[in-house]
Amino acid sequence: MVDRGLESMAITAKAEEADVFAVPAASVEFVEQAEARRWPADWLGRMLALRMPTWRIAEALFSTSGFPTGEMIEADLRDRERLTNGLCVREATWEDDERLSDLFANSSERLGEWDVTVERSPNPYAQQRLQENSHVKLLVDRGVALGVNVASGRSSLVGGQRLSALWMGGWRVRNGFRRLGYSSLMLNSPGSHASVAGMISYWYVRLENQTASSWIAHEVSGIESNAGRTSEKLTATVHHFHTSPDAVRAVAPSSVVVRAVRPEDLPACVGLINRTHDGLDLFRPYSVDWLNNRLDDLFWGPKPPFVPHVYGWNDMVVVEEAGEIVACGGLWDRGRDARERWRHRTTGEERLTESTCLLDFGFAEGREDAMASLIGHFTGVTRELDRSSLIAPLEFLPSVLSLLASARPQPETRVLETMCFAPADAGIDPTMRRPYTDLAYW
Repeated sequence: MVDRGLESMAITAKAEEADVFAVPAASVEFVEQAEARRWPADWLGRMLALRMPTWRIAEALFSTSGFPTGEMIEADLRDRERLTNGLCVREATWEDDERLSDLFANSSERLGEWDVTVERSPNPYAQQRLQENSHVKLLVDRGVALGVNVASGRSSLVGGQRLSALWMGGWRVRNGFRRLGYSSLMLNSPGSHASVAGMISYWYVRLENQTASSWIAHEVSGIESNAGRTSEKLTATVHHFHTSPDAVRAVAPSSVVVRAVRPEDLPACVGLINRTHDGLDLFRPYSVDWLNNRLDDLFWGPKPPFVPHVYGWNDMVVVEEAGEIVACGGLWDRGRDARERWRHRTTGEERLTESTCLLDFGFAEGREDAMASLIGHFTGVTRELDRSSLIAPLEFLPSVLSLLASARPQPETRVLETMCFAPADAGIDPTMRRPYTDLAYW
């Protein structure tokens, strides 16, 4: 016997469910504007069926800048519809650590005759801990990560102007899943509400990575040609100091002392850092509070045991002479959580690169010797950690490099590409000439 009460409740639930999932009706204003813009008949209905925000629809309908173009709207709709059929783009969580490490271990880059895999484990989020406003966006299918997009918004100076800059890095699509449009899915999917859409975006590309260059050119060409965006290409160079005995030779007077940084040293360190990098594009002057928070490494007290160390107070030192701090810098053990595995496709030769990175460094005027001594000290620490090299961004400090010539530092140059999203009449000049390289974003 059927319980009529339960049957009635089920019918009501079905009706309510149908109402919840019914496609909302378009406003008269939207319909009229779509007709005026001569949109294809199905565009507005598809947008409403996808539950796109009304402000997003209005942005496309009432734009006077030519952006987004019709091709962009159709591509966006197609990508969004694909994501309703099993694929999911979402922010990574703390439970995705193994999933993310597995993705990087199976996502190689082709550089000339080499396949390079940038492994990120056991802590795949280590680099993002050093960045501002970072977010990690994953493309997942049935629990397996197929792609990732990492970005970080930061406040910067470009040509002396205060600008928000969006660093785009860490793009990966899993081997075997390339050329399926997955990069576009991630690019066109909204990021975290906390992410910053910069007035300029920038990214680094290895010189040999023609695949990445071609993909980037394809993705941004429509934006440039149809929306008045501009882009430029520069280069950025860092130097690798390998852990040979010559690399740790002291070049400063024996009267200097290298010791751990203390909280009371931060004002002097901030002054040295700002003096050293003054005038470089993408550099934002430090403050004591900013450096203090960076060295706290998320916690100003003891860390919970399940939070791994990345970079903090124990990793920064000062060079002191007669009670005066003449240089400072920090050493991030990048190789603990990120390493490059190179494999030659013809010979099968393999190389493993695990590096440390120089961060938060500066020196007093005329004290290049103290800075070189600090780099020598950190090269020794790098050797003790059994890492292959120390990376230092010394492109615009040739006098320091000359003091370390006996270490035979090896330069590594990447293309630095930028794109400006400021309106042409905003009075903003996005041109970079001497770009500062923070290795947290390398």
